Amino acid sequence: MLDCRPVPRFARLYAALVMTLFHAALLFAALNLLAWGWLAAFPADPIELSYGSRPFSLVYPGRSRAEVRQLLQETWNRPPGWEPYTGLRERPFHGRFVNVHPAGFRLSLRQAPWPPDPARAGVFVFGGSTAFGYGVADEETIVSFLQEALDRRMGRGRASCYNFGRAGDFSTGERALFEQLLASGVSPGVAVFVDGVNEFYFDAPYLTPRLRSALRTPVAYAVSALNEQLPLTRLVSRWKAKKGRPRTEPEVRNAYDDPALLDGRIERYLANRRLVQAVAAAYGVRALFVWQPVPTYRYDARYDLFGEFDLGANNYSRFGYPRMEARLLREPPGPDFLWAADLQVGLHQPLYVDQIHYTAAMSRRLGEAIAQALLDRGLLR
Repeated sequence: MLDCRPVPRFARLYAALVMTLFHAALLFAALNLLAWGWLAAFPADPIELSYGSRPFSLVYPGRSRAEVRQLLQETWNRPPGWEPYTGLRERPFHGRFVNVHPAGFRLSLRQAPWPPDPARAGVFVFGGSTAFGYGVADEETIVSFLQEALDRRMGRGRASCYNFGRAGDFSTGERALFEQLLASGVSPGVAVFVDGVNEFYFDAPYLTPRLRSALRTPVAYAVSALNEQLPLTRLVSRWKAKKGRPRTEPEVRNAYDDPALLDGRIERYLANRRLVQAVAAAYGVRALFVWQPVPTYRYDARYDLFGEFDLGANNYSRFGYPRMEARLLREPPGPDFLWAADLQVGLHQPLYVDQIHYTAAMSRRLGEAIAQALLDRGLLR
């Protein structure tokens, strides 16, 4: 017999809620499936994402579009690694343009074997992604040109260079990596530290915000991390990457001209430098500290393909570099410091393949300047 009694109001609401949630989940899954299909059918072109209508040939002379695309994919699509104490590291990788040794260094021109031969002068170079050489091939990095310059001036086989640059590294992480290598029994003759841009960009190691969030609110962090990997999120992020607007001059100054913050980063760098000097002396290692060029300091922006971009936290270096220069004038740093920030003065050409990373031509200038400083100052014998 048919039951004609009315359905309780609570039951109706519950049924409506279940159907709403079911269809919302179904729609969410369908949208992500469509986004996945779109991403698979129309993969992002790294050249289009990086350069748009800009002539990338100005920063990659002689390279075909296919070569530049492959180089950018190998640069930016490599998954990062992690290790205790030092945090983020470059994971071993083998590609056409980018190759990373299992010991953590990027291969360079005429790469010497690992571990270093004690009969050759070992030169370990530390720094961030600019030292690693994001956006250029193995043979076009600062360290490759450093190796070339040393071979030319000392003779082949006299010095062996190793590129320990890592994305996001600044003086604190570099010091930790240097100490960890020494503690493992690997000691170079010379350690070179290339710093500047990341010193002002980062207030803590790269992974710190994520680790802090994972410990404070693990469930919320897990949901957030999952959301980042969803096809729909990735598709929206690709669309947003093409948007945005340059900041006005007042906005940039208000956001990044912070004397207390900038001076604090300078003090942190100088403290790490003193610690490295002490450790290096204890292990018989000579050190050279290099203050690198950046696009926000004494560079003719008319030749910068990315001059109209909002550089975000990289704007800190625009205001931090003059303060660092003034500090060094008051307190001369000594022969183990190379002020290379002026290397681009008077050059009328694009020197950056993106917002902060060097072209091969600029890498050559910096590599040769480091080689000259090492030899002329008696740091490499």
